[in-house]
Amino acid sequence: MSKSKFNFNKFGKKMNIGRLLLIALVAVSFFGFLLWCINQVQTEEEAIGIDAVKLAKPLENKIIKIESPKTNANISNPVTIEGRAAITGGTLRARLKDTKGLTLGESVISVKSSQRPVPFSINLAYKKPTISKGTLEIFRLNSKDKTETYKLSIPVTFKN
Repeated sequence: MSKSKFNFNKFGKKMNIGRLLLIALVAVSFFGFLLWCINQVQTEEEAIGIDAVKLAKPLENKIIKIESPKTNANISNPVTIEGRAAITGGTLRARLKDTKGLTLGESVISVKSSQRPVPFSINLAYKKPTISKGTLEIFRLNSKDKTETYKLSIPVTFKN
């Protein structure tokens, strides 16, 4: 009788199967974690890409392009708002708020109705702010449901 190199008894077989199951469980867990990490990185890269697109052109959208004031500009009273718009109906709205959300000034911007961008310019007078920073909002007001569409929000700093 020849002796085998491996001596398996019932306990040995159970032990080997247990080890294999443990190794399989660790491997599946590791690869699951690895896939989760890859997905997280892709999600973060997509979010960064979206933010980069927003930051690349924060002063324009499909119908409105603001040329002045620029992002984080120091503005004085009244603030001159200049830009171009391609709208039918001919009016936009401008609203200046402080960082607490208090509206300091509002105005209607008349724009020649056109499908091509046409220039506009207004001077918006506003109440004296109590905070040094605010937001200039330019948008179109839907006449039916009063929703604000095509809104651009431009952070500004108030001069003392």
